[in-house]
Amino acid sequence: MLACLYVPDFPVQASLLSEQAQSRKVLKQSPLAILDGPASLPRVVALNDAARSAGIETGMTKLQVETYGGIGLRKRSIPSEEAAQATLLDYAGAFSPRVESTCAGAVILDLAGTEKLFGPLQKIAHTLTANAMEIGFDLRVAIAANPDTAFHAAHGFPGITILPAGEEARRLARLPVSILPASPD
Repeated sequence: MLACLYVPDFPVQASLLSEQAQSRKVLKQSPLAILDGPASLPRVVALNDAARSAGIETGMTKLQVETYGGIGLRKRSIPSEEAAQATLLDYAGAFSPRVESTCAGAVILDLAGTEKLFGPLQKIAHTLTANAMEIGFDLRVAIAANPDTAFHAAHGFPGITILPAGEEARRLARLPVSILPASPD
């Protein structure tokens, strides 16, 4: 079985990793948006759930976001995101020697043989999410027989998802097409 560790709103979570644990906890619950683009017209490229609930959307300009008030703004930091991805990769490597960085905020790890060390799949998934919180990540974990299924399930379902072999199509059918990494064309 393979697991996908997915960090939703990765640029937001990456920007908070350098904060103290107590500050990070408060900031995660506060509306926060990440800006990128030219200095004359920065736009929102990532945001957390609190900012979404406040009405902020990806693509809004800094000026548009400022009219809402109470929204924390941070400039995107590629070095922070790269460091966060390396941290995520190292974290996954503590559970399996076979780990692959698939994209920013996601890694796939092979769980074959890890049951003897960490217990059944459900326990491994809970351990992965609980320990990740200690280092600053709120993870989604999906476990499936192939990496693509695990990847899409982690992107589409909150929390922990375990897909037994043979049930992939039925379970993934509920997900929106927008989670697929494809252009509208």
